Amino acid sequence: MKLKNLLILGLALMLAACGHGFEGEYTEQVGSSVEFLDAFAKVTGTDGKIIVIGSDYIDTDGIRTQYKDIFVRESGSERYLVLKKDNDTEEAWKVVDDDTLVRGGGLVSITLKRIKKPD
Repeated sequence: MKLKNLLILGLALMLAACGHGFEGEYTEQVGSSVEFLDAFAKVTGTDGKIIVIGSDYIDTDGIRTQYKDIFVRESGSERYLVLKKDNDTEEAWKVVDDDTLVRGGGLVSITLKRIKKPD
């Protein structure tokens, strides 16, 4: 009986520790394929901002935004990190690789590059 309880506890702890795999510190890079917009984005000073992605939150400039859920969704051959709010609206970032997320892609895009994984 004790072995069964220990197995259940171990499984529960493993499931609680599971995240979406994109937790960590990221640096933000804003860019555009249009030269004027790219220059403007660089002048605004948003390049290099540090963003922390947690299991259910994002910290930017010391401001924490809590989400109902953060998870990875696959659509065809693409993967997206989905941020689901309490009102069930979603924001999606395209997964380029295990350390890079991109949003936008039209005139202006924002790229998040992971610089530190959680300990």
